[in-house]
Amino acid sequence: MMSGHLVAILHSLPVGTGARTLSRIEIAREALGCTSASVANLYAAPLPNSNLLNLSGMEAAWQAGRDEIARELYRADTTDVLLGYGVQLPTGDQRVVFQAQLRWLTEQLGERQHRVWTFGGRPTHPSRWHRVARREAAESTVADSATALLTRSTIGAA
Repeated sequence: MMSGHLVAILHSLPVGTGARTLSRIEIAREALGCTSASVANLYAAPLPNSNLLNLSGMEAAWQAGRDEIARELYRADTTDVLLGYGVQLPTGDQRVVFQAQLRWLTEQLGERQHRVWTFGGRPTHPSRWHRVARREAAESTVADSATALLTRSTIGAA
């Protein structure tokens, strides 16, 4: 029986439709047995590429990301959190800001009893999951391998 809500924590809003990402989150939702899913972003604005993080004046988007994530984590029906913000750190000054955002997220996760998941043992962005699936089993699809590759994370564990 399905129950609970899955929150996927990603890096930033998509520049396009985000259709691939949303379909992968739906695969994860089904594999984890959740009835619903939503997305919250560490950086709550569109970002064509992570090199643009080196621009100044982006503090509001980082704070909006915290507000968005906190709102989703505090939902009464949230049971599961999927980390999918990517595995590559930004460069320059924004690396420090990004790492601070991850520390904050870890603290937030530690305050709750949600099950925390990654795909393939890392916070790989859902649009890249096919690479992980192929690496694990050449003929495997994301949908076929989701149950095996969605792994519990210790991030935020007490």
